[in-house]
Amino acid sequence: MTRHGNSHWAGYELRRARMVERLQQMGICRSEVLDAMAQVPRHLFVEEAIRSHAYDDMSLPLGLGQTISQPYTVAVMTQLLLGEEPLSARRCVLEIGTGCGYQTAVLQALGLPEIYSIERLRPLHERAKVHLRAAHLPQQARLVCGDGYLGLPQAAPFDGILVTAAPTEIPVPLLQQLAVGGRMVLPLDDGHAQFLWVIDKTEHGFQETCVQEALFVPLVNGV
Repeated sequence: MTRHGNSHWAGYELRRARMVERLQQMGICRSEVLDAMAQVPRHLFVEEAIRSHAYDDMSLPLGLGQTISQPYTVAVMTQLLLGEEPLSARRCVLEIGTGCGYQTAVLQALGLPEIYSIERLRPLHERAKVHLRAAHLPQQARLVCGDGYLGLPQAAPFDGILVTAAPTEIPVPLLQQLAVGGRMVLPLDDGHAQFLWVIDKTEHGFQETCVQEALFVPLVNGV
């Protein structure tokens, strides 16, 4: 690689390190999440024309009316998904809304044994495959093109479900596919604002916790 190329990649490394420092200052405290955010080359998941902003704390357009969430949103959702449990408690995880594949990559960087991700838009599904191959992460994810609202019953139950688009109500199929002891993190849109919720499934039912305000693209029911 040329000297120019080396400095170019080193620049991304430095920006990613600064991003992780910023996330820590913003309250991301779980070391596994910080390590995963440090490991994933976010610039590979955005268009070349806007790569200079890849490590800024902002969402970026993907086309097709979709966005890649800001790094803090990805980190906080990942941290919420893990909760205070060891990584082994989230052995099998389902992501709804693959998008460009960045959140998927962060789950891979955690080293979770089973990761499934559903994307309803075929162009994004195919693009995510390319991005994830380019990232060269050790763990693999199984990508599915389909209706995320319906989940993936053939692979259920899931120890964790991460929804990266906002429905107006919690999709019942996803609740049904959550294992006892499992956790779902999702944004909900009440028509006026969106809030991030954590849903824990116990032997006695569901425990719902509203965490903070959020901003996501809508979750569409139907391919």
